[in-house]
This record gives sequence, structure tokens and C-alpha cells, in this order.
Amino acid sequence: MRTRLPKPILIAILLFLTLSTRAAEPDYAAKAAQLAAPRDRPSMYITAAPVPGLRSVADLRAGIQSGHAKKLWEALRESVDADLESPPVTPVRMDNGERVVLNRSYGIVSQAASRILNTALVGLVLEDRRYVDATLNQIMALFDEAQWPEWSDQAHLNKGMHADLRHGQLVLPVALAYDWLYHQLTPEERKAILDGLDEYAITPYKKGLEAGEHWSRRHSNWMTVVLGGFGVAGMALGLDHPDSAMLVANSLPMMETYLDALGPEGEFNESVQYAGSMFSVVGYFMAMRYASGGEDQPFDRHSLDKFYTWYMHFTFPPGRVAGFGDPAPDMPPVVTPVAAVAAATRNPVFQWFYEQYHTQMLESHRRRAMELLYYDATLEPKSPAGVLPLGRAYHYQGHLVSSRSSWDPDSCVSVVYGKSGREAHHGHADWGQVCIDGYGERLIVDLGSPPGYPKDSTERYYNYQQFGHNVFVFGQNELGGVHAREKNPGGATVYAEFDEDRGAAWTFDLGAVYGEGYTVTRTVVHLLPRTVVVLDTAKLPEVQPISLRWHLAKPVEPAPDGSFRCASGGVTLIGRMVQIAGNGSLSNGQHAYEPPYNKHRLGEEFAQRYEPYIEARSEADQCRVISMFSVTESNESHPVWQDTPARDIWSIQTPEGLVSVDLEEAGLTVALDDTALWQVAVGGE
Repeated sequence: MRTRLPKPILIAILLFLTLSTRAAEPDYAAKAAQLAAPRDRPSMYITAAPVPGLRSVADLRAGIQSGHAKKLWEALRESVDADLESPPVTPVRMDNGERVVLNRSYGIVSQAASRILNTALVGLVLEDRRYVDATLNQIMALFDEAQWPEWSDQAHLNKGMHADLRHGQLVLPVALAYDWLYHQLTPEERKAILDGLDEYAITPYKKGLEAGEHWSRRHSNWMTVVLGGFGVAGMALGLDHPDSAMLVANSLPMMETYLDALGPEGEFNESVQYAGSMFSVVGYFMAMRYASGGEDQPFDRHSLDKFYTWYMHFTFPPGRVAGFGDPAPDMPPVVTPVAAVAAATRNPVFQWFYEQYHTQMLESHRRRAMELLYYDATLEPKSPAGVLPLGRAYHYQGHLVSSRSSWDPDSCVSVVYGKSGREAHHGHADWGQVCIDGYGERLIVDLGSPPGYPKDSTERYYNYQQFGHNVFVFGQNELGGVHAREKNPGGATVYAEFDEDRGAAWTFDLGAVYGEGYTVTRTVVHLLPRTVVVLDTAKLPEVQPISLRWHLAKPVEPAPDGSFRCASGGVTLIGRMVQIAGNGSLSNGQHAYEPPYNKHRLGEEFAQRYEPYIEARSEADQCRVISMFSVTESNESHPVWQDTPARDIWSIQTPEGLVSVDLEEAGLTVALDDTALWQVAVGGE
């Protein structure tokens, strides 16, 4: 029997709960007012006077006299001085006397943003008016419609957006330059910057906010770049602009909760390449430290240790991140923010990660000024060898797995990496994908995405589809299998085991990816240091076409028994692909973009890549395929995978001894010189 509370008591309880909830909510308006309060300039990422825990201008000037900081400073000066007399970066070009306006793509906007940041910081350190004038020259070009007719990317304009990534990319350096050079600017110059930002940045931002554009409400890299970028701009401008507190207040709730979108083990909610956008989050948290005068320590309440450990596990020698999803498959890691996190948390392994790969970064992602401000020369680096495991499975977001033979940053014998899920953003139909690197070369590859393809027709491009990945495809249709937008990520890693001496083994259960009645598993064994075995099994509800492809770094011609060799960059992958059940054919092929899905979103036709693969095909209601790989340097002898008569056993001679693979109905055994090192059931037990 239920007891009904008297109405006055019920109202009192509801009022209490409402007030309690409100009391528990952070007072973002008050905090925004604090972060946008007047202070001595410079105050963003560097202080005018000494502040405990923060870096002052005097500290920076002293630090650049020696060591790595000196090298960073010299490289920054060289870059800035080379462009000091150059005209400003603009999207306007003259072509045979005709004025041509280029798209405001990431690259050109990044170039303009970097020039402002880099030149302004040199001007601050040297107090040399030449650098102030060069900074102003680039800033004022942004406010001149003859030089920058529009800040937005054309594709975003075509969708009717008021503000986009480019506004976030540009507002931040202009506001930071205002703070850093404040005392070297005349009142008229300060006013010109504030007026220009109001017209070209803050007004479009307000319109986009009012329209509810996705960057204002969805946890993605757009939000961190746009909403976060304007938030930092508000901190930098302070009370010199009437909207500063509003910009900060709008950004605080989303940035303070941004890490909630990550998996509990630190997994990013987009592709590994896009995880480089954590730069914006780190920059925001660091800005809060400085804007609060060191009173606020966001890195204490928002630990990034798990995220950057995840990022390290998916950064491979000699400096590339896992190529799953968007954009390119061989992007270097973005490690400038790692230097900031290392300094803030005193993490020597992160310092090692930064120092190993900082020269690998694309110039468009490097931000040399911020790198100099973030780097702490007092923190000694420490290798992850013996600290972080060689392999790790993650069970959220993309459900990524990686295993490597060593933490050597330049070259290790082999790296195997895969995934059973799909990311919330910038993902492909790649449930179950597995790739192999050897001695720093990509061998079994992910194709990444074509550059700038239309987002409303992604599934029409082979890079995005299932048959553009190293996974099973059942049936035949124009999408090559399951349409990613029609399904939630359905795969799961049901078994994973790692051993520092033997290597790793894991099993993906992919049945839910394909639908009711499908039983699909992929079992991977990585025997250190060079052998990889992949067993794919499938039971289908009916007879239908079955395809399994391996995309390779170079074209190969498989032998009738499924043997092949793929040589790339002085490294050879010795492979064999055998169908045990559902016997069919083995062939090779290559992808090509087909009209009309062969063009950039602005209409430019792609250059064909003709990306190669080998493919096992059959038509059945079940299939069992075993694929075996061994990585070797090209100057070594090249044994092949040998059969054992009348048994499903294959072997290959390696520098470590004879590796054998014994396949039975229940699972497989991988042995070295007759010692079974891995015994894994099909179901992953």
C-alpha cells in the first residue's frame, strides 16, 4: 500500500531538493567574472611579475639561455625572422592578374594564427617594435575584407553556419597577442584590435550561439576550438571588452565537463588523429591557471593522465598515431600539450613522450610559441619502458587494442593494433579492424579518409565503408556491407591477455555488428617480437557472398596457396592467408574513387591512390580464415610459411626459432620451438 504525503510537505521537499541542486551547481558567472577581472599584463600563459607556480617573463628570458628551451627559442626566432618582412598570410591570391579567393581551410588559417602567436611572443620577450608591427600587420589583415573576405571555411558557410572552427582558431591568437603586447600597443592600436574582434569574431559567435550551432552544445573538437577558444579570448581581453565575462561564462560549463565525454580509461570520443585537438582543452585549463593568478588548478580536478597514456599506446614508431577513422592514416602525434601536462603534473614519462616526438609534429599543429611557454626544463624525462605495459586493451569508445615489441620511439620490430568498436565522432565502418607496423613501416594498413569529402555522403567513399577495411563483409550492396549510420557500434573485446615476454592475444566478438543470426569472431595473437596470427570465423543465417580483405602498403601477387610478401621501406611482411571453411578464391585488387564520389566537398577531384589489397572470397553460410604474418628486415633471409601435410599446422623459421601455428576446431596454438606460448579458444578463453 502506498502512502501519499501531505501536499505542504511534498512542496517543501521539492523546494529543498531544488535549492540543494542549485547550491551544488558551480557559480559559473562568478567564476567567469574572476577569470575576466583586471590584472597586470601579460597574464595569459606568462605573467608580468613572479607568481608562485607560474612562469614570468623574467623566468622565460632566463630559461631560453640554455638547453632545450634555448633550442626552442632559436627555432622560434628563426621562423619569425624569416617572415618578418613578408606580407600577411591571406586567402587571396593573384592568378594571371585575376584576384582569386581561396577557401579558409585549416592549413591557411593555422598559418595565420601561428604567425600572430609566434611573432607576438618574440615581441614580448625582446620588446622590439619590429615584431609588434609585424604582429599588427597580420592581425589587421584579418579585419580587412579585401585580404580576408570571410573567416569561415566555405563548406561551413554553405551550410549556413555563422561561426565555425576558423573563428575559434583565429580569435585566440589575436586575443593572446593583445594581452602579451598590451604595453607596447598604443591606445588606438588596442581599440582597433578590440573593434575588429567584435565585428569579425564575437558578433558571428553570438549569432551562432543564438542559432544553437552544434559547437555550442556538443562535446567534440568543434566545441573545444570554438567555445573554448572564445572562452580563453575572454580571459585574455578581460574587462577591455564588454562581452569577455559572457565568453568565459558560456565556455565554463562545457569545458569543465568536456572530459566526461571520454571513456573511463581515458579513451577519446573521436579518432586518434582528432585526439590531437586535446590541445585546446589543455590550453583552456592552462589559461584558467594564469587568469586566476595560480589560484585555480584545473589539472588537479581534471586529470589527463589516463588520456595521454591512451594516446601513447596508440602512437607508434617513428612517430605516427593509429590511422583509424578520420583524417589521414599517418598523422604524427600532437605533443605540445603533453609538455604542458607533464609540467603541471610533474610526469616524467609524458616529458619523454613530448621530447621524443616534438620534431615530428606538422608545422600547422606545432604552435611554437605555446611549446616554448609549456615546456619545463626542470623536469627530467623517463622512458615508459618498464613503466607502461607493452600492450593494452581499452573497452570504451572505439574499444582499441595495441601491442608492441618495445617502447623504442624510432623503430621496434612490430606493432599490432585493432579495434572492436566505433568512435562517437569521426569514425568509419571499421569494427574489427587490425593493422600491423614493422620496424617503423606501415605494412597492414588503414586507409584513412579522402581529404575534405562531403560529410553528408561519407558512406559513399570506399575509405569509409567496411570493404575499405581489413574486416569481413557479408552480402553485396553499394555500401559494401553494414551502413555505419544505421547501427550503433556493436563489437566488443571479449578477451585480452598481455605478457611482457610472450606478447598479446585478444578476441573481438563482432556478431552484433552484422545483425541477428550472425556469429563472428576475430582472434589475434601477437607473438613477440615479430609474428602475428589472425583467425576469423563466421556463421551466417543463410548462404551469401563473403569477403575478407587485407589492405597492404604495397601491391602484392598472392601465390595459389595464399602466400605473399609485401616489401615497404626496407621491411618485408611475409604472409599467408588460408581459407579453412567456405573455400573460395584468393585474389588481389585496388581501390579507386568512382564518380560522383571522387571529389572534394568544394568540387575538386581527388588524385587516385589506387590502394591495394588481397581478398579472400567465397559464398557460403560459414567461413573460417587464418592469416599469418611475420615481420623481417629486407636484408634478412626470407623464409615462407610452410604446410604440415594433412594437418592445419603452419610454420616459419624466424631469428628467434621455429614458430608454428596449430589450428583446431576449438582454437589455435602458437608455439616457438615446440613450446606452446599461446593457446586461445575461438571464443577467446
